[in-house]
Amino acid sequence: MINRLGTTALLPLVAFGIVSLSIMTAPVQAATIQGFGDLKFGMTPAEVEALEDCSSQTQCLYDLLGKNRYFALAYGPSAGAPSGQGNTPAALSHIDIEMGTYTQEWFLEVFEVLASQYPINHQPTDQEQAIFKDGTAQELVFGFVDGFVLLKIVRRPFGNMIIHVVFQDAVHAQGQRDVWNAAVTP
Repeated sequence: MINRLGTTALLPLVAFGIVSLSIMTAPVQAATIQGFGDLKFGMTPAEVEALEDCSSQTQCLYDLLGKNRYFALAYGPSAGAPSGQGNTPAALSHIDIEMGTYTQEWFLEVFEVLASQYPINHQPTDQEQAIFKDGTAQELVFGFVDGFVLLKIVRRPFGNMIIHVVFQDAVHAQGQRDVWNAAVTP
């Protein structure tokens, strides 16, 4: 039997008002995220470039939610590589998917898709929302699966906003959790 956790999510809306939305999240016992689709964390740039949907080691194009989406890829040191070595092989560590222009409806649709698959474990605090609203911060971040999956609203330099979904490896997920924990520690 799958145990589901009901939560209330506070979602930013177009005018930065807040709405409370009761949702059902994915099973509580979520596994570590290993990548997205054919893209697996730990792949080398050459392995990524060999994939049919990837035009280079840093960019892929996949049909996602009915539209072609660009995936920007980043690499880090291979897991298990000795630290301090100058020639540490690069391994896929970060997948950033641009989901398009922010609208209230589109954000809610993407949020609901993610929440149906992954447990949400970070909602922006009142302080995070305030500094995003006043323009001090350029991103508002929701976290799923202990920071392995992020949903971001990103403000571009001229004020328009876009939605990003980010999948990241264990090292980056831990870094994200550290940021969230530091923000709530007095």
